[in-house]
Amino acid sequence: MKTLTEIDKHQFVFEVLEEGRKLLPELKVLPSAIEMPEDVVLDEQQYYIQKVGFFLVHTLTWCRQLDLAIEFLSNFDYSKKVSANRADHTIYNLENYLIRINSSYDRILQLVNAVFHLGVSEEHVTHAVIISNAKVQHRPKVVSKIKAVQKYLKVYAQARHTLIHKHSYLDVKMRKLELFYLHDIESLPKDDAWRENFKSFRAQYLKEFLAEKKDEFQNINDGLGDKINDLFGELYHEYKRQVHALG
Repeated sequence: MKTLTEIDKHQFVFEVLEEGRKLLPELKVLPSAIEMPEDVVLDEQQYYIQKVGFFLVHTLTWCRQLDLAIEFLSNFDYSKKVSANRADHTIYNLENYLIRINSSYDRILQLVNAVFHLGVSEEHVTHAVIISNAKVQHRPKVVSKIKAVQKYLKVYAQARHTLIHKHSYLDVKMRKLELFYLHDIESLPKDDAWRENFKSFRAQYLKEFLAEKKDEFQNINDGLGDKINDLFGELYHEYKRQVHALG
């Protein structure tokens, strides 16, 4: 199983980034440059390598953020005075993860567009546009791997749609957590024993809830890592063909 943090070790990633590193000195562009200077003129092969590298890095960064999202679930800093409570922090990070896990497919499609040198404008890149393109259709193994990623993420698509277009993510356990943190502990009955029992119960509930969600999200990320790793294997072959053809 390939986790999301391991896909950056793929041969496809290594060669694309290595080609990019070789390209910068040749063009006299600093590695720290955010954009290509206006006076830099790229030939077709250089343009291709730069474009693939750009979208590959964005895809890898997005994948890293999905792994970090699991860490962020439990990084609430009780020592800092912020208006958000522990439930706010947890809910925000849960919903952020669900939005990001589905948006990873958008990054994949942009990368495929670049690797196949299709020239489709970024705003027009969709599953239907990419998967039906004649050049992509000519590589059935790539089509199969792209569809595998989409199918894997489809189960989470409705949750993302709900968050963006309707209302917050519905999860009974999460709503209970929200209720537990609805009031400041000082506003609850002035019974020290009751308060301590409530705080202890709430803390245990939070601990178990976070452990469950972390395991769930880690399994999702690991499965996605496998699917992307398989796709990278096919994109690597296409990348080599394109570089050779443009040389």
